[in-house]
Amino acid sequence: MKKESTKGQVEDILSELGKKIDQLIEDAKGAKDTIRDDIEIKIEELKEKKSNIEEEFNAYQEKHEGKWDDVKGHLEKALNELKMAAASAFKKKNE
Repeated sequence: MKKESTKGQVEDILSELGKKIDQLIEDAKGAKDTIRDDIEIKIEELKEKKSNIEEEFNAYQEKHEGKWDDVKGHLEKALNELKMAAASAFKKKNE
C-alpha cells in the first residue's frame, strides 16, 4: 500500500509540474521580451528535468518493482529540485 501511495504522489507531482509548465508558457506570452527569453529558457530546462524524472521513475519501476523504497529518496530529491526550479521561474515572471 505504501508503495502505491508514494507512486501516486510522484505521479501527482509530475502531473502538477506539467500543468505549471503549461501555465508558465501561457504567462510568458504576455511578459516583456527580456523576461520572456529568460522564462522560455527556464521552461525548456523544466521540461527536460521533468522528462528525465519520468523516464527514471518508469525505468526503475520496471526494473526494480520490489525495491521502490531504495529509489524513493532519490526521486524525492529530484522532484524537490524541479519544484524549486519551477518556483524560481514563476518568481522571475512576477518580477
